[in-house]
Order: sequence, then C-alpha cells, then structure tokens
Amino acid sequence: MFENFSYKQKLIGLGAILVLLFLTANKRSFKTTLNAYGQMQEVASRLRYMQVASYDSKQLQNQISFYDNLIGKQNIEADIVQQSILDFATNFEKARIDNLSETHISSAEGFEVITNQLILEGDFATLTEVVYEFEKKFEMASLVSVNYIKEKNYNKRKNKLKVQLIFQNYEKSI
Repeated sequence: MFENFSYKQKLIGLGAILVLLFLTANKRSFKTTLNAYGQMQEVASRLRYMQVASYDSKQLQNQISFYDNLIGKQNIEADIVQQSILDFATNFEKARIDNLSETHISSAEGFEVITNQLILEGDFATLTEVVYEFEKKFEMASLVSVNYIKEKNYNKRKNKLKVQLIFQNYEKSI
C-alpha cells in the first residue's frame, strides 16, 4: 500500500499525523496540565499572601500593644485612670500617699494629653520599688516623669523623702 508513495510524500504524511497527534495530546493532556499548574501557582501565591497578611496582623497587634505600653491605653476616661493610679499606689503599705493632684487635660495638634500627678512619701527603697512597679506593671497610663524630693522639717529635725510621679495618656481628639 505504501509502496506507491515516494519518501517525500511519506514524510509529509508522517508530519501531518504527528501534528494531529500533537494537537490531540495538547487538547487532552498538556492543556489540562498547564491549566492545573497555573491554578497551583495562583493558589500558592494566595497562600503566601495570607501567611504574610497573618504575620503582618500579628506584627500590627504587637506594635499596638507596644504603643499602648509606651503612651498609655486609649479610650479610657480621665477619672478612671486617676482612680487606677490611686488603687495601684495603695497596694504598697510602706509608701504613703502625700498628694494626688487634679487631672490636667490639654489639647495640642489633634491630641489630648491627660496628665496625672501623684506624690508619695516613704524611704528610698520603698519609693524606688513603687516607681519600678508603676513602670513595669501599670498599664493605664505611661509614667513620664519621676522626681525625688527631700524635704527638711526643721521643727522635728527630720528629713522626709518624697517622690513625684507624673503619668500621661494620649488620646486622639475627634
């Protein structure tokens, strides 16, 4: 049957059959495989994006908690902060509260600065411990200033040691 055809015609026929086989294989196998590979790449990129987004959200939560610790918690009424300072200071038996000033609120450049001032009296070790505990464990406001004051009582010939603590909260004014 194939004896009547020349080598050139056999080569062209074989080429046509190969092209048909290639198109059929492409439609059945290669095209499906390439589509599946493309979908896999898309899903992998989405997965990477979700992992990065999850990491970014965790990082954002860490930054928010860092800034809360740095500048004090937000959206808390000034009276509640002052009461919390008073409650925290009464936990120390050897330190006596000498003065708790009125809350001062000032506004500047879109922020409200809420300032509380507390003066404690006691010995140096106790006052230093109280300052340390306020710095590490008190989360309602940020301790921004510590000032030790030595007062002489000439009538009793004794010295009193006091510490002045200034706390601040920053609120974004609306």
